[in-house]
Amino acid sequence: MKLLAIETSGPALSVAAAENNDVKAEVFFHAGFIHSEKLIPSIEWLLGQLHWELGELERIAVSIGPGSFTGIRVGMTCGRTLAQGLGVGMVGMTSLDILEAGVPQGEYKVVPAIDALRGEVFVKSKKAKEGVEIKTLQAFIDAIKKSKAKVLVAGSAAITYRDAMAKALGRKVIFAEQGMNLPRAGVLARCAAAGKEMKYASVKPLYIRKSWAEEKRA
Repeated sequence: MKLLAIETSGPALSVAAAENNDVKAEVFFHAGFIHSEKLIPSIEWLLGQLHWELGELERIAVSIGPGSFTGIRVGMTCGRTLAQGLGVGMVGMTSLDILEAGVPQGEYKVVPAIDALRGEVFVKSKKAKEGVEIKTLQAFIDAIKKSKAKVLVAGSAAITYRDAMAKALGRKVIFAEQGMNLPRAGVLARCAAAGKEMKYASVKPLYIRKSWAEEKRA
């Protein structure tokens, strides 16, 4: 099975191609939130390097968020359009799950966290309907304090709030390596090969709150 994965939920853009659970190639770079200009050319270049035709793709995988509203929309629109046009299934995966899957297991608890701005973070939650919730930085730190195991934080929050967390948590917290703090299409591709396939119309973006523009209009 040939699969194309798209990850555009944050400042980095990445696309990856996999065949039979083997990632063949990946493009990853900081796009500076100009995903709409770079995504299609990146896909064309990637497939060209592998000598794959678009029609050979059998599954499309996308990151559904949370993250940048614009980035998520760009990736979702592209992915759903490709899946619809090719008549293939899709797999949607949260950016938090992608981050978690990209960190090697060890003697620590992996906690993915994405900077939600305003001193808040996106984190996984078993209580929330979407499986994701927003916490203040202080609430996030307090939750880590309750953990019996050492915690490894991965994601943009580990970059933005590293000093504050290190000061408050000391040896209780460690941080993922720099390259693991942004979700990657290569990780998504590996997970999506065994993921639950859905029709393109059923794969929807994960918006935890309104965008700045929508809040201003309210």
